[in-house]
Amino acid sequence: MMMDEIRKVGVFIKRDFRMLFTYKLALSTSFLGIFFNLFYLVLFGSMFGRRELSALAPYGGDFISYIIVGSIGWGFLWGIMGSTSGALRSEMMRGTLESILLTSTRVSTIMIAYTIFGCLFGLLSIGLLISVGFLCFGVSFGAATVYTFIIMFLSALLMMGFGMIFGGLTIWVKNIGTLAILTQNIAMFFCGVYFPITVLPEYLQPIAKYVPFYYSIEGLRKSLIPTTPESEIIKYVIILLVLSIAFILIGLYILHKGLNKAKKDGSLVFY
Repeated sequence: MMMDEIRKVGVFIKRDFRMLFTYKLALSTSFLGIFFNLFYLVLFGSMFGRRELSALAPYGGDFISYIIVGSIGWGFLWGIMGSTSGALRSEMMRGTLESILLTSTRVSTIMIAYTIFGCLFGLLSIGLLISVGFLCFGVSFGAATVYTFIIMFLSALLMMGFGMIFGGLTIWVKNIGTLAILTQNIAMFFCGVYFPITVLPEYLQPIAKYVPFYYSIEGLRKSLIPTTPESEIIKYVIILLVLSIAFILIGLYILHKGLNKAKKDGSLVFY
């Protein structure tokens, strides 16, 4: 039984990659969007005439490195969230969700497949950003440690939980509008993606500690700085472990609630 579910995960991932490379224009424009967004941010910062900024001293001082690491972390997180919640929406629009759920396939198997696909696509984006950073700006990063990969793994689980939350809400109410985009924009403001939270007004800075994604971005940055004490990185690992478990449980609850309501209403076959 377990081997069947593992095989199904591979089938879903293979199908999604076939679909991804079938629409080459959409694929190329998504990567070009990442490329131009990075250049926009770097060139915007360059007009201040300095590459080393005192506000970024705890992270090495180089604002280009800071932006690239933030772009890597943020793109990885929301690539996974988009894969999980967006895939459920796409399955509903194609009319395939009900057919899948009529089989013995578990919902958890579907979500794991979407998450792994999001991680693999995110790795492609990371490779692009690192290459652009090195070739165009001469940026090199500290060697990734085992904690870097643990933080990325736990962050992937965290985003799978959020993906299930938004996916469950989509199945439940069919149209959640710009809720995901609004959440992303608000979270980006407090997570230190493109600027440290220390530049925020003092009364806003404590809010960052209540935004789950902050610990992913900040933990990723700290794990790439060789001088960061191990105890500090472990703190981020523990927090992310607790958050990932909590949001996966919440996500499973909302997803099952949404599926049960859609089955009861007979609305799984339309969006």
